[in-house]
Amino acid sequence: MTRFFIAILIVFFLMIQFDIWIKDDGLYRLRELEQMIESQNDENQRLKLKNQQLEQEIEELKSGTESIEEKARTDLGMIKEGEEFYLIVE
Repeated sequence: MTRFFIAILIVFFLMIQFDIWIKDDGLYRLRELEQMIESQNDENQRLKLKNQQLEQEIEELKSGTESIEEKARTDLGMIKEGEEFYLIVE
């Protein structure tokens, strides 16, 4: 009787191990999720850096005219009054 009980316990133990190690939602899925988390953390770090850069740019635009002038020159192609614009084509 005891041997039968021990055999049943061993079978249940092996079934549990099968679920953990071999099935798709076991250890393989755990590794896949860990990789997805790592990838998302990398993306979050990249976006945090971009947000910091944008916040810094906003502060520069709020604080002075130099940033606004630079933006107008580079993005809109504007020039100051009295300046001459030269376009060099290669």
